[in-house]
This record gives sequence, structure tokens and C-alpha cells, in this order.
Amino acid sequence: MSRNDFPVVGKKLFIVLVGVLLFVLPNFVIPRVATLNPAIHSKTLMLRWLLSAMLPAAWLGMRYFSRERLSVAEAVLVLFVGVNLLSALTSSTAGFSLTDSWQLWCLPLVSLAISRFRLNVHERQKLMYLATGGGLIAGLYGLCVYVGFDFLRELYPFAYSKGDARNYIHSFLGNPEYLGGYMAALAVLAFGCALLGWDVLWLRMGWFGVCAFFLGILVLSGTRGAILGALFGCALVVARTYRVQEGVVRRRILTGVLLLVLGVIAVVTVLSVPNPLNVRRMRLAQRFAAMFDLASDSVRERILFFTVAARIVKDHAPLGVGPGCFKLHFYPTVSRLVQEDERAGFKHFAETLQGRVAEHAHNDYLEFLSEIGIVGFAAFAAVMAVLIERFARRRWFDKSLLTDRGTRLEWFQFTVFFGAIGCLLLNALFSFPLHLPVRASLFWVLVGLFLAADRQLTELECDAERRLKQTLAGDTSEIC
Repeated sequence: MSRNDFPVVGKKLFIVLVGVLLFVLPNFVIPRVATLNPAIHSKTLMLRWLLSAMLPAAWLGMRYFSRERLSVAEAVLVLFVGVNLLSALTSSTAGFSLTDSWQLWCLPLVSLAISRFRLNVHERQKLMYLATGGGLIAGLYGLCVYVGFDFLRELYPFAYSKGDARNYIHSFLGNPEYLGGYMAALAVLAFGCALLGWDVLWLRMGWFGVCAFFLGILVLSGTRGAILGALFGCALVVARTYRVQEGVVRRRILTGVLLLVLGVIAVVTVLSVPNPLNVRRMRLAQRFAAMFDLASDSVRERILFFTVAARIVKDHAPLGVGPGCFKLHFYPTVSRLVQEDERAGFKHFAETLQGRVAEHAHNDYLEFLSEIGIVGFAAFAAVMAVLIERFARRRWFDKSLLTDRGTRLEWFQFTVFFGAIGCLLLNALFSFPLHLPVRASLFWVLVGLFLAADRQLTELECDAERRLKQTLAGDTSEIC
């Protein structure tokens, strides 16, 4: 193999490792390992292994594959990583910050590499299939556990509370909330695959079935924020794709969506009232009602987490306490709040945790603010603003270009990726998906795939504009 072959090998190796990241990481747990959270700790370890190979492979490939200047989106990704590094270095616990969470704030570099490598439509589609395939394995195991057939119990003796019906469903991802949050994003991807423009009816219905399966696991997990995120993501996809479909396809889409909605309503109803099918006595509708009950343990804990995060932001506004250091500052901050105002009830709130470590703020945006400060949050907001601007700009995409099957697939992928990103971002208001290895990996891979699809659509628009100019005016110069 000559030296000129190294970039090609680097790119291929990087794509293979991204596939492993999407397919294997969600289901990777080291057997019979006893830690406070074996599922998360196993995945964190594997993510570090993968990144240790992915980033050098990406660097090797990008030296030759993409030499042009960084786009605005790519520049803000680099800025976000740089601010995380600066925050870690200036933290009072710099050593811990650098070693504990480097794998999470290096993930945007994976997005950058995917965008720079210009993954084509078929490579992106294969990665979507790998992500949904890995999710199917995790979901099937979770369903087996729920019905009492835990065939891997000897290998993975997870300990979980049986007080709540939703705790009976768990999988390789950890507790039900982690499983449900992952299923939500995959449901949007599967829903998008059902609308990707395939002409084969059974293929559409098959993907609707996969989407229904993911939604079913999501509902059984009772993860409220993820359910709202899935609905939001699917709504984004429908709103953008429905208007470009033909009449017959529109009717089929409406039929599929209607059946899906009716199925979800039926499942929610069954899981909200006592009946022979609700074997675990779940009260799903009541869980949503409890979101507005200030006396519930869930709401009280979140009030405590949000208050602590806000106080950390006040004390460390510019660059925060360092990535991954929220948990180190949680109890010291609670202690200060109690000393300042004992009547505020912070001591009682903390006692309800019974000594458990509050590792996350249960709101990714507040956790970003507390860990990487206003500067870091502004960098993250800039990344999201660029993504939203790109998506909004495609609203005026030339529909005549969608007559070509390849362009149509590009445009649908672009839309579906944004829908899944939107699902995770909404879920981040109520949980911490961007601070956990599996969902954070999925999120930043989706960001890279979205930017790669956007880059390709821009080139297609430029080519169409150039051909039009040449036809009307005989202009042979490049327009873009």
C-alpha cells in the first residue's frame, strides 16, 4: 500500500467505526461488572476506545479529502470543542474534567469529520440502517425483560426498583429513561425512512412497523420528555415532506400516520387504566399529569437540580466549573444554599436524595451553562442556530429538483436528520441525553450527517443554477 492510499484507508476506517458506534455501542455492556452504573460506564469506556481510533483516522483522511476552508457550521463546531477544552483547563479540578468527560466534548469533531468527508447519500443511508438495527436489538431485549423473559440475567444482573411499572423495562442502555430517550430518536429516523420516497408500499408499511415498535418501547418506558420529543420530531418531518409528495403518496402517508396515531392512543389508554393487558399496572396518563404536581418527588428533585445549576452559573459564569464537574459541585452548592436560607427547604430536598450522587442537572442546557459557562453555552447555541438556519433555508428548495430520485433521497435525509436532532434537543429540556455516551454519540453523528446532506444539496442547487444559466444565456462560467 502506497502513501497515497492512506487517506482512502483513513476515510473507510472512520466510516466503519461510525457504524460500530451506532450499532454496537447501544448494546455494549461488559458482562458481570459491578459498578454504580455498569451500562453507562461500559459504554463510556467503549466510546473512548472508538474515539481513540476514529479521530486519528479522520485526521489522516481529511488531510487529502477536504482541503477547503471551514464552513460556518464547521467553524462553530471547532469553537465549541475549543471552549470545552479551555473550560476544562481553567477548572479548579482540571485533571478530573479532562479525564472524565473528554469523550463527550470530542464528539463534535466526529460531526466535523462526517461533514468534511462529504459522506454520500448511500453511506448516510447505511448509517441510518445501522442505527435502527442497533436500536431494534436493544428494544427487543427490553421487551423480553418487560414480559419476564430476561434470558441474559446471568450475564447482566442489573439491579432495578420494582416499585414503578416502567422499571420493568430496561435494556443494555440502563434505566427506562435512557432506553426511552434513545427509542424516541430512532422512532423519528424510522418514521422518516417510511416517508423517504420509496415506491414500494410494503417497504413503507414495514418502516411504519419499525417506528411503531420504537414508539411502543418508548411508551412502556414512560419517559415523558422523550415522548414529547418523538412527537415533535415526527411533526417536523411530516410538515416538511408532506407538501412535496404526490397525491397518491399523500393519501398513503395520511393512512399510515393515522394508523400509527390510533395505535399510540390505544396503547396509552391500555397502559393508563387497570385491565388484563396492563400486567404491570402502569399509569402512563397519570405520569403526564404528575408533571404539574409540585409535590411529586420527580418535580421536587428537578427544582433542586435546576436551583443548584443556576447557582453554579452565578458563581462561575464565564467558563463554568469544567465539563463533567457538575456532580463535584452539587453538594457543596446545596450546602451554601442551606446556609444562606435554611427556610428555603434545600436541606429537605437534598435529604430526599438519600445520599445518591446527583451527576446531572436533568436539563442539558442548564448543565452546559454550569459546566462550560456562558461562553460555552453561546458556542453550543451558535451550533444549533446554524442548524436551524440551514433547515429553515431549505423551505424554499426548488421542488423541480425533487423529480430526480437521488436528489429526492438527499432532501428527505436532510429533513429526517433534522427531525431526529429536534427530538433530542426537546428531550434535553427534561433530561440529559447530550451528556450520556449513546445518545450524545447519536446526536453528534446526526449533526454531521445533516451538514453532509446540506452540503450536497447546496452543490445540487448550484449545478442546477449553472445549467439554467448556460441554457438561457450561454454562460459557461461557474456560478457557485
